[in-house]
Amino acid sequence: TGVLSRSPCARAGRMALARVAPVALAAGRAAALSTSSPVARRPIAVAARRVDPSTNLVALVSRSSSPGKLRHAAVATDAAPTAPPAADTLTYVDTHCHLDLIFQKMTSEAKKGKKGDAAVVDFDSWRNQLTQLEDPDSESYLGAQLEACLTVACSRRAMDAVRDILPKPGVFAAFGCHPLSAHEWDADVASAVESAVADENDAVVAVGECGLDYHYALKEIEADESLADDAAREARWEEVRKTQEDVFVAQMKMATRLGAPLVIHTREAEADTLRLMREHLRKDAHVHVHCFTSSASLARTLLGEYPNLCLGFTGVCTFKNGGDVREVVRSTPLDRILLETDGPYMAPAPHRGAVAHPGHVPHIAKKIAEVKGVRAEEVFAQCRANTRRTYGF
Repeated sequence: TGVLSRSPCARAGRMALARVAPVALAAGRAAALSTSSPVARRPIAVAARRVDPSTNLVALVSRSSSPGKLRHAAVATDAAPTAPPAADTLTYVDTHCHLDLIFQKMTSEAKKGKKGDAAVVDFDSWRNQLTQLEDPDSESYLGAQLEACLTVACSRRAMDAVRDILPKPGVFAAFGCHPLSAHEWDADVASAVESAVADENDAVVAVGECGLDYHYALKEIEADESLADDAAREARWEEVRKTQEDVFVAQMKMATRLGAPLVIHTREAEADTLRLMREHLRKDAHVHVHCFTSSASLARTLLGEYPNLCLGFTGVCTFKNGGDVREVVRSTPLDRILLETDGPYMAPAPHRGAVAHPGHVPHIAKKIAEVKGVRAEEVFAQCRANTRRTYGF
């Protein structure tokens, strides 16, 4: 029976294989990668990109009965800037979000069938409307203020959309090709990503997100009625898997060539992800494995083999069914953790069902503090330092 049999048992077996199959490593390539000289990370021209301390990028939490949903009537486009935060104010960075999709979803919710531009949510309206909620004297204050965010554009469309947001203060970006968009990867896309990341005056500071995602790829193939039998599904799967692998390898090589951080996405593809990293990624690479929901075994292996690798944790760690992720949080050293929302997806408790956005990071930080038995202030401070070490801002 092919690995894409409609039998649940066969599919479960394929998934297990993807997660735990032994990894074969080419000894010659491994030696070359492990003994080569340290990568020279490109300098990041952040002086002009640092957030203006008078500009707070605040949590999007409506004061209505639906937290996290912006009501169009409350959008203020001319709010006065707030005073600079006190010197001892804790700050944080959302190290992985999709601002273009966040504003798109917020606009859709705000309009609710209304016509015109009054309900459009963009960076400025989001920031201005909610600055007041980061006032330390406000009941809504969550103990820290948003300093910056890294918005990830991992498709041709997203790169075009994010360009309009990049001039905003405190906004940085990663450009790359998501495994589910791997079919888009061509010479033009590769050139656009490389030129953006290589430009020291640009706010695009990393390559990615890239990697392997077998979860949705397999679902799509199994649902494709044009694939008449197991042999056809098997052939299609091998084509998709190879395309994802090739595009992942190309971006690992690009990050190495540019001395840039790499953002990795892996889902139900642990063994292949690790194999390709071992074959093509330098051991001293700066890596962010984002939205980590994989096994504790993979976490231990990655942290042990790549000293500059960090794991990103999202609102999943606050979910009732997020026990496995919390166990990984508990065992991961705090100096190897990055805070992220992956907004607009997976808003943390108590905002489940809302549009996730950078202002939700404090809920994630507080859950991590609870799990690890440390003060939230320690999580904010250490994760801010981890972001600076990984991304250079």
